[in-house]
Amino acid sequence: MKRENVILIRVDDYIYKRVEEIVDESKDLGMTKSECGYAILKAFFKVNKPPKDFEKIRELTIKMRKGLL
Repeated sequence: MKRENVILIRVDDYIYKRVEEIVDESKDLGMTKSECGYAILKAFFKVNKPPKDFEKIRELTIKMRKGLL
């Protein structure tokens, strides 16, 4: 994986714990938290093609802000 762009973000405890669980369950792969995050984002964008990815991100952001997510 090429490391040209690095983005640092803050996540809530639930997301952090889930990523930790996934990484712990994937010790046989030697997965890192960065790889896990990359895989999640890659899967999201593969499933939600443009322009639906934009619409889905907006929908999820609105739900998150309302406390529904």
